[in-house]
Amino acid sequence: MFIVANDADGYGIDRCLATGAKCGAPAANAYCKIQAFAEATTFHKVDRGDITGVIATDAVGACRGNSCDVVAIVCTR
Repeated sequence: MFIVANDADGYGIDRCLATGAKCGAPAANAYCKIQAFAEATTFHKVDRGDITGVIATDAVGACRGNSCDVVAIVCTR
């Protein structure tokens, strides 16, 4: 599983993933391939309960309430 900060690279790929736009599946698959994996099995916007304690509260992309500005991508080999 990869955790990607929302808009970390400026290309907006993560925004496709977070919003569930049509570009989400191809973007997630491309990300996995760049990381030497075969394809993405799932991708979604991360809820606070998914990553408790992983992101500092003052960090860019920190969680506010139950919403976080990060996306999770699960890849397969």
